Amino acid sequence: MANTERGRDEIGGVGHSIDGAVATITISNPDRRNAMSLAMYAAIPAAVAAVDQTPEVRVTVVRGAGTEAFGAGSSIDEFARLRMGAAAVEYNRIEHEATEALAGLTMPVVAAIHGPCMGGGVGLALTADLRIAADDAQFAVPPGRLGVGYPVDAAQRLQAIVGPTAAADLLLTARVIDANEAHRIGLVTAVVAKAELDQHVADLVLRISRLAPLTLKAVKLALRHSPEAAEAAASCYDSADYAEGIAAFAAKRRPTFTGR
Repeated sequence: MANTERGRDEIGGVGHSIDGAVATITISNPDRRNAMSLAMYAAIPAAVAAVDQTPEVRVTVVRGAGTEAFGAGSSIDEFARLRMGAAAVEYNRIEHEATEALAGLTMPVVAAIHGPCMGGGVGLALTADLRIAADDAQFAVPPGRLGVGYPVDAAQRLQAIVGPTAAADLLLTARVIDANEAHRIGLVTAVVAKAELDQHVADLVLRISRLAPLTLKAVKLALRHSPEAAEAAASCYDSADYAEGIAAFAAKRRPTFTGR
């Protein structure tokens, strides 16, 4: 099942597809290296909701369309029209709702990153739990080059992931780093050859999809300091999946989890 939402200005799109336990959300504006138009940001919550409302989905992949880029950031050519003065408040609200929708997914989210991942593209990638980079990936957070205010939530996520020193380096210098440096500072989980990215991500999400969904949800809430984390962890002990896990261990077989 696949669908692509296009915004009111028809610049680019945000697609989602579901294949068994795996959902994929695709940022699609390949002619502009998947730069995010305002309409594309506005389309993300609907794509996320469609994924979140599909019970069989256990893990979500976020990727950029085509072979050139994950996401070159927000469409700067829209800024003079849509992100000036009072209009910037509405633009920033829509962008914030997009990233919060992705960050709010309770299942594991994996970002598959190739080519440029800049500005708003980094903001999207930061909402994932795991970020796998191809060896051609490049990263930058360049608000200082434009004079825009970088979203506070994105800056805080960046600091939480790479630490204050590395976050300050990226934000205050606007420099571009390659995939290996991104891995060294903890921005990405792993670096693989570009030709191997899709298979690596497929193997990773298969592994995740076989684990107990309620446990992974509780772990994700704990890692994000959610007030619901303790209750979610405690509820695992009353689940059918916990009984299945114990039974499978005793029988020396692979458990079959249902998310209940």
